[in-house]
Amino acid sequence: MPMVPVPERNRGLAKRWRWGCLGSGLLLVVGLSPTLVGGQSPAATAAPTKEAVADERQANLEAARLILEQGLKERNPDQRCEAVIALSLTRVENNPFPLLETALADKDVYVQVAACATLAGLSDPRALPLLRQALGSETPEVAFAAAKALYAQGDEEGRQALLDVAMGERQARSGYFSVQRRNMFRTMKTPGGFFRMAFRYGIGFAPVPGLGMGLSSLAGLLADANISGRAQAIAALPPVRDEETVAMLREALTDEDWAVRAAAVHALAVSDQSLAVRDLVPLFQDRKEAVRYRAAAAYLRLATPPAAPVRPPAKTPRPARRRG
Repeated sequence: MPMVPVPERNRGLAKRWRWGCLGSGLLLVVGLSPTLVGGQSPAATAAPTKEAVADERQANLEAARLILEQGLKERNPDQRCEAVIALSLTRVENNPFPLLETALADKDVYVQVAACATLAGLSDPRALPLLRQALGSETPEVAFAAAKALYAQGDEEGRQALLDVAMGERQARSGYFSVQRRNMFRTMKTPGGFFRMAFRYGIGFAPVPGLGMGLSSLAGLLADANISGRAQAIAALPPVRDEETVAMLREALTDEDWAVRAAAVHALAVSDQSLAVRDLVPLFQDRKEAVRYRAAAAYLRLATPPAAPVRPPAKTPRPARRRG
């Protein structure tokens, strides 16, 4: 497939645009033009209209969703894991649940476990039936991950399942030979291995109620022992609000180190920095899956405003009872 150039924009922040190739002809599928992927036509002289901005946003939302859908169809299970953990950066308003349901049905155990981890950070009633379904898995690792995710959601079934494990009435792991055989066959199919180690030891699955979004994405980054100290420091940042740090993160989106780019995307997403949303579009074409999938998920999050919380109806005070 021919390489697709992305025009230059925001000269003060970007060092250069990268050339990339979207799998399965993404730009051709959704019909994007260079103007719709964050650039501006050289012939354009007037400011874009509201309709043009809305069209651009919609096209980019569709492109971001398609990137994640394609990630779940990759033959390499590590790449499917990358797509699943990137979904932890989305909002519930982006409706990632059909994609996570697909991941729970994946033939690879670690993709299923990653889906449980991502669902743990999505506080929405739609996550519960998916996790309860995973709780009934015949694979102990998947059932255990679902139990921890349900507990993180405050669900009683998850709490009881963890108690069963603690009391020895439920297995948390497959038998030794089953695990070794599964890992042997999987290693033959994929060159990567850090996801296997990350999810085997439960990184990012601490059963603490109230876990926030993006923990699955953070765990996937920190599980790679080879990432640089800069990437680790950026990924571990708390939500940032000051302009200087935000500017640094936007600059890091064009860093030569893929882990720094991925960490910067993660940090901007968890910080809800919607002003940087257009900076993510060129990364839809990043050669590294960890960057590309996170950029797509972060775009979905930052381009979609959160729904206003629904307030419970006010209770009508009962009339005071008469005494005597």
